[in-house]
Amino acid sequence: MSDDRIKPLGAYPNLRRCGNWLFVSGMSARQADGGCAGVSQSDDGELLIDVALQTRVVIEKIRQALTTEGATLSHCVSLTCYLTDMRDFAEYNKAYAEHFDAVTGPARTTVAVHQLPHPHMRVEITATAVLP
Repeated sequence: MSDDRIKPLGAYPNLRRCGNWLFVSGMSARQADGGCAGVSQSDDGELLIDVALQTRVVIEKIRQALTTEGATLSHCVSLTCYLTDMRDFAEYNKAYAEHFDAVTGPARTTVAVHQLPHPHMRVEITATAVLP
């Protein structure tokens, strides 16, 4: 096990190992300073949230958590993905497809939720992986 674990933002482990199974807690685009990646403001003050960027950040955090146990994204067998707005599905799905494909990628469930722990969070993903 590596000491390069990312610190969770609450009272839970980012990853739990049980035999060869790895369970990654819900990852989000939250940053250590409490803000969220992919959030900006337009010149007229409109809040802009880049769901594709948030998805990439989330998947990178999952990758980092798996690395602490010698695993990679290819070891994922199942993901549960939460979106706060299904109108963001196409943008999220395109970024997701940069890392996983429909043939060899993990099983996936994507659901809409009323809200996530921070008002700027649009995506959260949990992962289950298995080591050979």
